[in-house]
Amino acid sequence: MEKSSQLDFFLLPSTLIRLFFWISSIFVVLFVFVSWVTNEQRTKFYKESNDAFFHVNEQLVINDAALAGFGSLLTSIGTNNIQKARNFTKRMRTAYPHIYMFEGLTSVDPENKAQHQEKMQKLGYPDYEITRYVSKKNPLGKTIDMVNGAPMYFPIFYIDPYLDSVKGLLGFDMMSARNMRVTLLESIESGKPVASAPWSLKEGGRGYTLIKALGMDDSAQGVMAEHGKGGLAVLIVIKIDTMLAPLRNIVPEANIQLLYGEGRKLATQEIFPQALSTPIIEIDTLVEEYKLEDVGQPFILSIKQSSGLFATHIQAMAMLILLMCFIYGAYYRSLIAKYRLQLQRDSALLKINQQHDSLEIMVASRTKALQRKSDENISLVQQLIRVQEDQIHHIARELHDGFGQTLTAIKINAHILENTKKIKDVYSYAQDITAQANTLYDTMHDMIQRLRPEALDMFGLKASIEQCISAFHLNEQGIELELYIDDKVNAVEEIISIASYRIVQELVNNALKYAKLAKLKVSLFIDSNDIVICVEDDGIGFDPLKNKVGFGLSGVDERARSLGGMVDINTQIDEGVKVLVRIPIPQTQI
Repeated sequence: MEKSSQLDFFLLPSTLIRLFFWISSIFVVLFVFVSWVTNEQRTKFYKESNDAFFHVNEQLVINDAALAGFGSLLTSIGTNNIQKARNFTKRMRTAYPHIYMFEGLTSVDPENKAQHQEKMQKLGYPDYEITRYVSKKNPLGKTIDMVNGAPMYFPIFYIDPYLDSVKGLLGFDMMSARNMRVTLLESIESGKPVASAPWSLKEGGRGYTLIKALGMDDSAQGVMAEHGKGGLAVLIVIKIDTMLAPLRNIVPEANIQLLYGEGRKLATQEIFPQALSTPIIEIDTLVEEYKLEDVGQPFILSIKQSSGLFATHIQAMAMLILLMCFIYGAYYRSLIAKYRLQLQRDSALLKINQQHDSLEIMVASRTKALQRKSDENISLVQQLIRVQEDQIHHIARELHDGFGQTLTAIKINAHILENTKKIKDVYSYAQDITAQANTLYDTMHDMIQRLRPEALDMFGLKASIEQCISAFHLNEQGIELELYIDDKVNAVEEIISIASYRIVQELVNNALKYAKLAKLKVSLFIDSNDIVICVEDDGIGFDPLKNKVGFGLSGVDERARSLGGMVDINTQIDEGVKVLVRIPIPQTQI
């Protein structure tokens, strides 16, 4: 069945209606499928987001509990038995790797600075000394910070892990560091744990400090009352990256941000989804945010995930479409089968008509070509007859003018010689007869040369053409000659050799007769399967559109065409004439 016929079948109203319902069903199926996929992704996202929130909230509660336990322990054992706290802090750091460091602070009145330092040195810290942070921008600023109007130090007297890299922190006054001072004062005023702004850790990553000032009770009044009497404060350093690391597995397809402050700044680097977790076609963006501020650590957990179609979904959609196409194709195949015979018959009839029309066109074209060829042959025959008649006329005229006059003169001299009695007159008339006989011989020899040169049979085409051109006496006429003849031309068969000779003879004669030339170039050589003749002059040329080809060039064209060749004439006024003739050589001669 032809495609055009199939198209006509599919353009039927009933076919179009079926096609419309089929396409609509595909869209409905795809819409239902996409809706199901996005709903599944949304449900999964909300579940994973809640799990992530519970995890982070649990970590914050652990932080608060660890801080509270550490504070209770220091309150009970005091600053004199701080080594007993190390077992507790070590177990907590091992159980919860995101807790990076425990530190204990104590308030010291500037008047008791030396006494406090001596006490700590006796406890086994011989290099212990209260130090402060001095700003490079304001090295002469205040040296002691105020707590509720009273000057006060808050040096570190306990640190775990107690490594060589952090031993220098013992005795550091946390009130001298702005970030720690603000957090510590806020905890003193509120009596609750307070988190500092996140900062970069030397070991890499980001962390924050959770500080709680301790008193006899947890009220703000109790803490304020204790700070001037050797009050305590505890802090832990939390590694945010370690705390959030499990979220990569809990919500692997989401972007996770932990934000802090009113400016919603990033507490640590954003967690990006895995490369294979990004949909190829994004449909929606799912967003969930959770505020975490119940345990003194005010953060916002922001979770975003792209919802859309992954490679597996697209493959499933493609399979659905292919299945529906297969069903639709099977259905329409049965409908088309009923219509096939009629369409095939119409197609066959149309093809027969087209072939008939094509055959008629081919016959007409072939007839026209044969007629044109016949006309060309008739024209060629007529031209050959004219050429032969012209040659016969020319020979007859020369015989009449040359032979007739010379023979008449010989006859007259012979008749006079018969009646002459003087020996002197006999000798004179005999010389005249001899000269006239020589003239008659030269005329006859010249005519024989023009009819068929002897050199062509004796020496070949090359020598014949050289002899022919030399007979024109070009040097005597002041014409420069450039002649090139390939030796291979002597091997061509006789008919081509004669035609080539006549063509060169005619072209040179035409150039000398009409061109008013100063230079003549003649070339004859074998090119592939052709013998090539090129005659070029620098004469006056002619306009090929206005001037018809004369008898000489017409004869050249007829000779070349009679042997299956062609003639190319290239000329312009005052630019000379270049005639190029190509005659094919039979394969047996190559």
